[in-house]
Amino acid sequence: MQLFWSQGYEATSLQDLLMATGLSKSSLYESFGNKQSLFEAAFTRYFETRARHMLERLEQAESPLGFVRECLLSVLEDAQRGTPRGCMLVNVANEFSTTDPAVQPLIELATRRFRQVFERAFAQAQARGELSDRQSPAALALYMHCAMSGLRTQTKSAITQKDLLTVIELVMASLR
Repeated sequence: MQLFWSQGYEATSLQDLLMATGLSKSSLYESFGNKQSLFEAAFTRYFETRARHMLERLEQAESPLGFVRECLLSVLEDAQRGTPRGCMLVNVANEFSTTDPAVQPLIELATRRFRQVFERAFAQAQARGELSDRQSPAALALYMHCAMSGLRTQTKSAITQKDLLTVIELVMASLR
């Protein structure tokens, strides 16, 4: 998963996969069938694990809007760790959206999973009076997904931490 996330599907060679997994060529093919199947399994693991982790963080958060802010700030933390990889979902969507129809359902499922977490956070924030109900939780979740995708993409383009923080503050202000 880490290899596909940092390099992308096309740039990841069979030799890279053998070295990263420690498997022999025959074991890799026996376990996963082919590179495409291994990639799909890795991508599914990425979005299922991330979505589950986000739900756990939402459940533990003192405030649903605090959780949203933490998600936005996590972009800064990720950008500070070496070479930013961006969001694997965005990377996969950019690499595959028009070239491989088999991956499209996984992209849609991943998008839906992340948006569901944000939708739940916004519904909770509205129920607690932290957020007005002038926008539906679904619309706010779509907005947040787009904002997060844009921020994660920008980390790969050498945007400054200060500029990222400015955008994060604008996104939070726009929610209220």
